[in-house]
Amino acid sequence: MADEDNSTPAAPPAETTDEAAAAVDEAAVGISSIAVVEDGSDDDGEVPPPPPAAAAAAPIHQFNFNPPPPAAAAANAAEPHLDFANLNPAEINAQFLSLLPPCIHPRLDKLKALSEDRTQLLEQYLVERAQLEQKYSGLMKPLYEKRRDVVMGALDEDIAKESAAVTANNGAADQQQQQEVKGIPQFWACAMGHIDVIAELITDQDVDCLDHLMDITCDDFPDGSGFELHFHFSENDFFTNTVLTKRYEVPNLLTDDEPMLQNVTGTKINWKPNKSLTHRTISKKQRKKGGKNAGQVRTVQKTEKAESFFHFFTPPKMPELGDVVDEEEADAMEEHFDHDYEVACAVRGSLIPNAVHWFTGEAVEDMMYGDDDMVEEEGEDGEDVDGEVDGAGNGGFVFNPNGAGNNPFPPPAPGNGENPECQQN
Repeated sequence: MADEDNSTPAAPPAETTDEAAAAVDEAAVGISSIAVVEDGSDDDGEVPPPPPAAAAAAPIHQFNFNPPPPAAAAANAAEPHLDFANLNPAEINAQFLSLLPPCIHPRLDKLKALSEDRTQLLEQYLVERAQLEQKYSGLMKPLYEKRRDVVMGALDEDIAKESAAVTANNGAADQQQQQEVKGIPQFWACAMGHIDVIAELITDQDVDCLDHLMDITCDDFPDGSGFELHFHFSENDFFTNTVLTKRYEVPNLLTDDEPMLQNVTGTKINWKPNKSLTHRTISKKQRKKGGKNAGQVRTVQKTEKAESFFHFFTPPKMPELGDVVDEEEADAMEEHFDHDYEVACAVRGSLIPNAVHWFTGEAVEDMMYGDDDMVEEEGEDGEDVDGEVDGAGNGGFVFNPNGAGNNPFPPPAPGNGENPECQQN
C-alpha cells in the first residue's frame, strides 16, 4: 500500500493535453482581442489591418427586399436564373417589378400619375412659349427689315443727315470727301465668313454670288415644331431664284432635349447656263485605239461635283420606313444631317440675330475672350497658344479678292504669306 501511495500519478492522455493547450491559446486570443478593442492596438502598439471590404452590392434586378431563409435560398439557387442579356426591355421591366414587395406598386402608380401631370404642364408650357416666340418675332421683324434697308443702301441719305447733324453738334471739322458707297457691300458674305461652321462651306467662287445676298430671315412654325430659313438674293448672273429656302421639321425644337430631326427640305437652284457653283463640266479628249477610226480623237464632257456653300440647299434624302441601310451608310448619313443642322442653328441662332457683330468681328472676340475662364496661355517657346472656339473663326474665304471688281473695301494686309482673311477691325 505504501508503494502505491508513493507512486507517481499517471500522465494524462495526449488528447487531454492538446485540448488544454488549445484552451489556453483561445484565452490568449480573447485577451488580445480585448486589448485591441480597448486601446485600438495590439501588444506591439500596431494598429491591426482593416477588415476586408464588403462584397459589391448586387445589381438592382437581383435585389431582394425580403431575403429568404437559408433553406429557401439553397432551394432558389438550384433554380435557373433569368438571362437578362437575352430579354427585351419589357420583359426585364416586368421581371424587375415582380421582385418588388406588393406595397411598393401603389406608390409607383402615384409617381406615374405625378409624372403625367408634369407632362401635361410641359405641353401647356410649349404652347405658351410658341405663342410668346411668335409675339416677339413679330416685334423684331420691323427691326430686321430696317437692317436690310441699311445694308442695301435705302437709308444712306437719312443716315448721312443724322451723322452730319451729330458732327455739327460736336463741333468736329469736316473730313475729306469720302468715296460714295451704297449700303454695306459684302455684308452677309463677311458675316458668314466669321462663323466657322458656315465659313468652312464657302469657297472663293461662292463669294461673288453671295455679294448679291440681300437678307437672311427665319420663320418659326406657329406651333414651335420647326423653322424655315430664307436667303433673299437680288438679280445675279448665277441663278434665277430670288429666294432660297431651307425647311426643318423639329417636333421638340423648344425643349432642351436632343433635337429630333423629322424632315429637311431644300430648294432646287435654277442655275443659268455654265454658271453652276455646285457642279462643273470637264472636257476630256479620248483617242480611239483600234478599228476603222483608230487614232481619231474625240472630246467627251463629264460633270463633276464641286465644293460650294450652295450644296446646303440640297439636303440628303432621309430614309423611308423599311429602307435597308448598312451601318457605314447610316453613320455617314447621320453625320451629314448633324452637320447640316449645326449650320442651320448657327444661321438661326447666331447669324440672323447678331449679323452686324459677326460682320465687324466683335462677336468673334466675345466668343474668344468673353469667358473669364478662357485665358491666354503661353507655350514653352514663348509663343501664344490660343484655344479654338466653335462657331467663331477667321473666315473661310478671301475678303475683296483681287480682280473681284470695284469693291469699296481695300484688301487687308496679308500675313505670313497667306491670303487676306475676312476680318474687320
